[in-house]
Amino acid sequence: MRPIELDQFTRFHFLSSLHLSGDKKKIFFVDTKIDMEENGYKAKLVSIDLQSQESKDVTDYEKSVPFMSLKDGIFFIRNDPDSKEIASSFYKVEEEGNTFAFKLPIAVSALKDLDDDHYVALSQTNRACPDYYALSKEDKEAYDKKVKDNEDYIVFDEYPFVFNGAGVVNGNRNSLFLVDKKDFSVKKITPATFDVSSFEVMNGKIIFSANDFTTYKTKWDKVYEFDKENGITMIYKDKMAIHKVFKDKGRVFVFGTFAKDFGEMEAGKFYELKDGKMELRVDNEFSMYNSVGSDSRYGRGKNSFKDNEDNYFLTCDKDRSIVLKLEEGGLKKAVDIEGFSVDDFVKVNDDFYCIAMKDQKLQEVYKVNGNEVKQLTSFNEEVFKDYYVAKPEKITVKKAADIDGWVLRPFDFDENKSYPAILDIHGGPKTAYGEVYYHEMQYWASKGYFVMFCNPRGSDGKGNQFADLRHQFGGIDYQDIMAFVDLVLEKYPWIDKERLGVTGGSYGGYMTNWIIGQTDRFKAAATQRSISNWISEVGVSDYGIDFPIEQEFGDVRNCAGELWGMSPLKFVNNAKTPTLFIHSTEDYRCPVPEALQLYTALTCNGVETRMCLFKGENHELSRSGKPTHRIRRLEEITNWMDSHLAQE
Repeated sequence: MRPIELDQFTRFHFLSSLHLSGDKKKIFFVDTKIDMEENGYKAKLVSIDLQSQESKDVTDYEKSVPFMSLKDGIFFIRNDPDSKEIASSFYKVEEEGNTFAFKLPIAVSALKDLDDDHYVALSQTNRACPDYYALSKEDKEAYDKKVKDNEDYIVFDEYPFVFNGAGVVNGNRNSLFLVDKKDFSVKKITPATFDVSSFEVMNGKIIFSANDFTTYKTKWDKVYEFDKENGITMIYKDKMAIHKVFKDKGRVFVFGTFAKDFGEMEAGKFYELKDGKMELRVDNEFSMYNSVGSDSRYGRGKNSFKDNEDNYFLTCDKDRSIVLKLEEGGLKKAVDIEGFSVDDFVKVNDDFYCIAMKDQKLQEVYKVNGNEVKQLTSFNEEVFKDYYVAKPEKITVKKAADIDGWVLRPFDFDENKSYPAILDIHGGPKTAYGEVYYHEMQYWASKGYFVMFCNPRGSDGKGNQFADLRHQFGGIDYQDIMAFVDLVLEKYPWIDKERLGVTGGSYGGYMTNWIIGQTDRFKAAATQRSISNWISEVGVSDYGIDFPIEQEFGDVRNCAGELWGMSPLKFVNNAKTPTLFIHSTEDYRCPVPEALQLYTALTCNGVETRMCLFKGENHELSRSGKPTHRIRRLEEITNWMDSHLAQE
């Protein structure tokens, strides 16, 4: 048995974007792997025949293969990588090979059949030139020249003005287009100020949610209806955070929240939109997406699927992701198997086809019928052959609200030895750890560390009350984490209490910063993409003003006292722990100054520090950054822990 290697993730296959063909005879998905020569990722489209269960490569590996399932078949987008033209060239998947089908003068992110004569497309536009797609070639060139002449200037005139992973988004809107299937002409049907968040096709009409704004985008959307004869009509105008509009047995359904009981982080509920009013149909306490964390995924997945008239949703149930069926009386578990966590899914008759992580295995495609699970692919079957993969050992802190966590034992564990340990804290906070493969933790276990991780209050998967951290950041969550550490040390006497390290990213970085200002029990800290000062975070982050709104402060524009009280920077003079900072220069979720403020204060106070900034990376460095950067990040953290937690 060999220990896991630091760069072993570069051999992983990441599966995503599972779709069902219109005839329900095949499923399609994307297989992504790392390309070290290009220091990036490449993907191919793969199909599985549901009768023979044989898989087939539909495309070769390319930079990306976005695709859609339409009434006429499966289509994928392939553009000339050297062209600067904004367009989407669609190719149809056929038995004898892929053939060019049509080209649209917009960058399509979603495409659905509207009727026999039209598609509806979702594409990004900009308020500065919302009808760019309709300009003549000469006018496009003139506009492009104007943009290039002003490329040294960035003008903001609205909020939000940046977004993580997208850069400057000032003026950007998600717009709906009508596409003529005969000549493939397109026509924008939403106004320049509309930002569409969700849309559904019903009886030749488009039902969609959108935020109409010119300067400040709130969290509240409205619901609209479009038909070709009458254009756009607002069908719901009251204040509501809308996550999804969809059809259910011929009715318009909305998944969203009025944020009345638990603030902005309250889980959505299912409403029927009828005669301009929201009528509650199904109550709910959980997020309808997969919030179980892992650093071993890449690509997009669906959170829901419609099978005939039935709707199914992904959710986090304590420590794994499961599939729920929406019924008149509530939500019924449809795929719920111990040790099985679903990342994407479709349904055919009584069978579910899932991209999932099972036990400590990487992603594969599975067929699930009741409690029967059959693995259909073996992309990652050989990755861990003869390697040590630690099995998570569950440990629960018994409280009014139990805190679940896990421990990984080190490679070649010997009861006669003592070991260092690393506490890893998840982001969010409304996400969750589970019993799925996490590369950084498995690598540390192979390096000789105990690794411990838990889901404190604020985490997802246990309902609104458990996830509620309003006015309590750094309070009850800190208490839960420390109680978990205490219990681990009690139950695992082989851990040397004098050799504890702590790390985490995003919210986990915030908690790492908070912890070093509250206790000296950790001898090394590695804080990643973190927050140190909520006052500055609110003003510059793409998340920004959402935080005091979610916290329900009395005055979200005048709450410096409340924000400072929850800021790790306030307690920096208490901190003595050697601290490594990992941050990305294009992180707009937790901007670089959040790390610099604490780094500067610790350095001036004589605390051992190190800052490692990754150029060109964003908040997703550990999950989808350039492979060499992901390797260097893990090296930096591991070397920091090794240098401070080694046996004296």
